Amino acid sequence: MDIVHTLARRHPRLLVIPQSHTAIVSAILLSILFTCIYVGVLYLHPLTRPSPRQSRDAPSVIRLRIRAVYTSCLITTASTFYALRVLGGLDIPTSLKYMGVWPVNPLDAVKGLFLTMVLFAGPLVEKLWLDRDPRDSFVMDVKTSLSSWIGWRNYIVGPITEEITFRSHILALHLSVPNPSLTTLIFLTPLYFGIAHLHHFYEFRLTHPDVSFHFGLVRSLIQFTYTTLFGWFAAWVFLRYGSLWTAIVVHSFCNVMGLPRFWGALEEVWKTWVYYTVLVAGAGGFYYGLWRWTESPNTLIVVG
Repeated sequence: MDIVHTLARRHPRLLVIPQSHTAIVSAILLSILFTCIYVGVLYLHPLTRPSPRQSRDAPSVIRLRIRAVYTSCLITTASTFYALRVLGGLDIPTSLKYMGVWPVNPLDAVKGLFLTMVLFAGPLVEKLWLDRDPRDSFVMDVKTSLSSWIGWRNYIVGPITEEITFRSHILALHLSVPNPSLTTLIFLTPLYFGIAHLHHFYEFRLTHPDVSFHFGLVRSLIQFTYTTLFGWFAAWVFLRYGSLWTAIVVHSFCNVMGLPRFWGALEEVWKTWVYYTVLVAGAGGFYYGLWRWTESPNTLIVVG
């Protein structure tokens, strides 16, 4: 499957970079560098580094880390644009398209969000109906979370900066190499995203010295697995819609929902049956819509 040449035929303004082993190596090295920058800026300042006496969830730490990751995004954005324009020889519209910045189609964001909601149908039913406290509402819970620095980090800043770095920049670099494979774009590039979360093991060990090493390791491996799996989906969303903005919306929603329940029972038997039935039905609907509902005139890949 010649993704770039097929795309070029559908979008004549897109330029194909001449085949070069150097382009592939450069994309990999820059992706590694971007990953290191995104994580490394969190450790440059003494007040952003974790310690047994300083939690990553402290408001002062979060504020400084937000500034740090925004700075890292400015650095990697300039680097990506320079690599595509100067080193890759792409014009400005093509560079912005590869980065998922332009053109913008709000309908794609709605479709991407709806597809993700179908995947989380079980957890949504649980939060909105089965396990809902009449005194609370899901919307109010989200609003309350956004009023805290932890919520702002998890639901706004995290999705924006991570999608900019690990989708808009890293995928753009890999799209620009000659004949990029779908396997590399969707299944291998998210490994950078998963690896970027492994530093949480170090932070967890510092702030929880009494917890066993093995527990912390298993916790980090589960997080690496989940973030990599999500990275596959986010890469698919970014490439199929050709949209950074859709990827950010989907990422934010997934962070709000958290890891779905795959085991355990609810407080009543009938609720348990309803939850797992809807969970399976949602997974089926998600699989059905993964191709059909992600069609877009702005797509960066052509499947089939």
